[in-house]
Amino acid sequence: MRRFLLLLPLLALGCKPAPQVQPQFEPPPVVLPASVTELTPDAAERFLVEHPTTQLMDLRTEAERKEYGQIPNALSFDWLVGEATMKRVAQLDKTKPCLVYCTIGGRARLMAAEMVTMGFTEIHLLKGGFNAWVAAGKAVSK
Repeated sequence: MRRFLLLLPLLALGCKPAPQVQPQFEPPPVVLPASVTELTPDAAERFLVEHPTTQLMDLRTEAERKEYGQIPNALSFDWLVGEATMKRVAQLDKTKPCLVYCTIGGRARLMAAEMVTMGFTEIHLLKGGFNAWVAAGKAVSK
């Protein structure tokens, strides 16, 4: 009843209450150029064997790597550290292929978008991230 009394002056003036809006919790989709490809765990494993100079980038936190391990020979770049991570990435060889992964793929897509603007020429994402790699029974080091 009290709410109605509070809304009565607004209704008298022809105003309507604002519609209820559900907050959006998912980030906007990252649109990547066609030059950035996604590789399944099997294809990524083959790619790493065929291209031994690939810069394999793990974007998960140190805690994630300690608890779950990482793909052997991966370089650690904690996405959540921000500017310090971007400075380290900028020091990588932009002409060598890069295979980027995180837990399920979101951080990797964001990093790939940044790497494109930095001038990296060959970027691949691990489709499904580390979780897909483990689910496929691929090697993990701790």
